[in-house]
Amino acid sequence: MNKFMDVKIPQTNNWIINTDGFFCRQVIRQMLKDGMPQEATEEIIQNGVRILSQCPNPALQTTGTKTGIVIGKVQSGKTSNFISTLSLAFDNGYNLAIVLGGNKKNLTRQNSFRIQQAFNMPADKLVVLTTEANSALITTEQINDFILNGRKVIIVGLKHPKHINDIANIFEDTILSEIPTVIIDDEGDQATLNTKVYQSLMSSTYESVIRLKTSINTNCFLSVTATPQANILIETCDMLSPDFGELVYPGQNYCGLLEFHGQEQDIFCKVIPEAESASIAAPIGIPESLYKALGDFFIGGAIRKYRGDNNPHSMLIHPSQTVAIQKIVKQKIDALLDQWKEKARMQLNNVNDVAYLSLKKVLFEAYKRFSADGVKVPAFNDIELLCLKTIVDCSPTLLCNSSENASENAKYWNTNIYVGGNMVERGITLKGLAVTYITRRARGNSNVDNTEQRARWFGYKKQFLDVCRVWMPDQIKQDFSAILEHDDDLWSTIIRSQNAGLEFKNIPRIFKLSSSVLQLTRRNVARSERLNMSEWKIQKYFLLDSQQSIKNSELIDSIRKLQPHKVIHKQYNGDNLHRFVANVNYHWLFDNVLSKLYYDSNESLNLTFFTAINEVLHNSDELKPAIDLLWVRDIKHETRALSEDNSVKQLFQGRNPNLDSLTFYPGDRSMADDRIDNMQLQIHYVRPTNRDNINHYCPMIALYIPQKYAEIFSQYVTRMGGRF
Repeated sequence: MNKFMDVKIPQTNNWIINTDGFFCRQVIRQMLKDGMPQEATEEIIQNGVRILSQCPNPALQTTGTKTGIVIGKVQSGKTSNFISTLSLAFDNGYNLAIVLGGNKKNLTRQNSFRIQQAFNMPADKLVVLTTEANSALITTEQINDFILNGRKVIIVGLKHPKHINDIANIFEDTILSEIPTVIIDDEGDQATLNTKVYQSLMSSTYESVIRLKTSINTNCFLSVTATPQANILIETCDMLSPDFGELVYPGQNYCGLLEFHGQEQDIFCKVIPEAESASIAAPIGIPESLYKALGDFFIGGAIRKYRGDNNPHSMLIHPSQTVAIQKIVKQKIDALLDQWKEKARMQLNNVNDVAYLSLKKVLFEAYKRFSADGVKVPAFNDIELLCLKTIVDCSPTLLCNSSENASENAKYWNTNIYVGGNMVERGITLKGLAVTYITRRARGNSNVDNTEQRARWFGYKKQFLDVCRVWMPDQIKQDFSAILEHDDDLWSTIIRSQNAGLEFKNIPRIFKLSSSVLQLTRRNVARSERLNMSEWKIQKYFLLDSQQSIKNSELIDSIRKLQPHKVIHKQYNGDNLHRFVANVNYHWLFDNVLSKLYYDSNESLNLTFFTAINEVLHNSDELKPAIDLLWVRDIKHETRALSEDNSVKQLFQGRNPNLDSLTFYPGDRSMADDRIDNMQLQIHYVRPTNRDNINHYCPMIALYIPQKYAEIFSQYVTRMGGRF
């Protein structure tokens, strides 16, 4: 019996997922046949169980829709995970699935091929249709007929309004609209989200997706992506905002941000001098750094062959999204390859040619770089001929763009060099990619999600990681260092929120991003801002509701009542008798007090603000999660004038500068000076002087943020909304 049989997932509908069905068994069989380890296969099926368990149960007679997000890592095998989810769905009552397979034809075709290959079964069991090739079969009548005859159906569509609307049209039929359906949005942060949200309009692709989703009475819409920033930052009322999220961990041989851009980044990432970044696009001339990258590629290939690794070996040159520049680079590299192949052939044929010395110098310098980086290399003489054979057997440069199917052409060689742009940003997998030369970067600020998707050098390559190299300008190198930090923080936030039982829509949208030249995502989809915090943040608005004020007072006073022995009296001249409690745990304070207070709707020192601080303190190893509390003028409270908008005029009492006077007081702001490196929360009890109808005191709070805290807070961003 399959070890996943009847895995029970605790949830409201008590759904038991059967993992021993026909479709799941077939997908497992194919994964094992393709060489996937048993342990990895088991993990993928478990991922599918978790994902499907949160979708509507088709066995129930009630309708329902869910939106979920499946978050993996770039080049980590997310396609296998959504295919396993589809196989489980078919074994557990779903008959129909739609896969939005990408906004480029090549990616959609790749998805269709991967799906058919993974299921590997005859059409009398499963029909896989594409909007590009099978439009005549994507009709209400034909889909109904397939399902009535016991066939499962997957429709793979291009992310284009016409293609999506063609799929939506079939659900105008009342019978088909009742069939529970799983919708997979591959690379779900791309194309489908609303790019006109800030114009109060709907972009055409988004509108077609919403039409599709609302046409099916019972469905689960699953966005699958490694860069979920946009999906998380959009407003939670958006129909594509996730109701639930699942993190899909990569297998043990995966190499991603941590391996390439962690502590050993200087080994794997070599810097292209700034002057050479632009020269690659010049009509003539090859930058010295590109010579070095090519040397790394061919020596690395020879080392792999020497070890007995004869798997595909590839290099990617990513200069620009502009096809014209890609063609220039292709022409230059092809001309160089022709020269190198001629020299290599002559040397292999024992024809000594002095011209070979220049090529040998490039190869030997690459060999020395590997050796200096700690790679276990054989003697150069032992791999020289292997290296020359690798050069001779190399493909011409293969263009990888919307008009060229490089992955199809590459099958004729085992050693390949690609030149590409947009097509190599998402979804496309280049087998055996060992060396990348990337100069492409947006001017000014770049988006984290787009930048990370360009990292085609990620993937399952532990067996040859030591000979992998990425050549990039220093700014791109810095970008990826910051993205590693951000990615760790994003995953930690999601994990902590899930462990706390928070619904996905309620997770804090506060993420670390220390780089000042990166933003999380496209500003036409979702906007974010930095947590720029001044030294003092002061509550502005008086609560007119006396019951809310009383409730806030009780919550705040409960802190010192719990441990009265920790309360210290601080007596200054006049009425300035304060109460002080040191080092209260901020997380406890947030959970028990700050998150429960009433705040005026216009207030900036509010729940969002305190949630941001709570999240940063959770993530930071540098900051203490401790805060001092000061009840200001605790015996004789304060009176202040209110403005027309109910804001308090001048909450703080200032400094009395007369040092010789019995009335000297250093001022409320100075109350943090003797513990200047600690946060301090001041509580002021205020009654209006100019509102005769208001007799209650309202607790008003002010927060002192030390410079070190403010500097670290400024490395975080949040969804644009409340101001900081």
